[in-house]
Amino acid sequence: MLKLTPENLESEGYLLLDKLEHKDLLPFVRKYLYQYSLWPIIYFAINIILLALMGGLIGKSIASQQMETSKALGYTGLGFAFAFLLIPLHEYIHAVAYRICGAKEVTFDADFKKMVFMAMAHRFVTSSRELIFIALAPISFISMAILLFIPFTSGYQIYAALGLLLTHSAFCGGDFAMLSYSYSHKDKTVVTWDDKVNKVSYFYGKSKGSL
Repeated sequence: MLKLTPENLESEGYLLLDKLEHKDLLPFVRKYLYQYSLWPIIYFAINIILLALMGGLIGKSIASQQMETSKALGYTGLGFAFAFLLIPLHEYIHAVAYRICGAKEVTFDADFKKMVFMAMAHRFVTSSRELIFIALAPISFISMAILLFIPFTSGYQIYAALGLLLTHSAFCGGDFAMLSYSYSHKDKTVVTWDDKVNKVSYFYGKSKGSL
């Protein structure tokens, strides 16, 4: 099948569902991340499990007095801080995932005041399956790397590793919001593409019965 382009979407039966200006990304994330649906449930389940695990370890150290609570909290905070250093890697992994899917031009944008960062594939039409791969690539790769590193930690280092894991997972809200949007139109085949010049993302959909 011929690869979809922004120009042939309507001729292929796709209709415009939404137009997202990147300056309005935070309201979009809040809207779709706080819905009761599959991807938000997965997102919050991951973060609640990690928070419970970290809280349990800190509580155990307090109860057993094997470790100093202040140091455990300090190393956890260090992990929180290190998560900000992972932002460039996070976006780079998105870019690699776009390239794997066939995108030719991938760029980056950031709004430091709003703490919004994004990788964009200019005029590359992304399918729902590709979107899942692209959205989940950073959390999958980085989380696996941290989990593989944890057995080699000792003492207070595990608190830093878990703090890093939890904070990075929390930072992935925008990725899960995109998936939640697609899932909210699960009766349709949803595709999306970015316009880096005008800083806009477009979402198109076609009834699955018309495939």
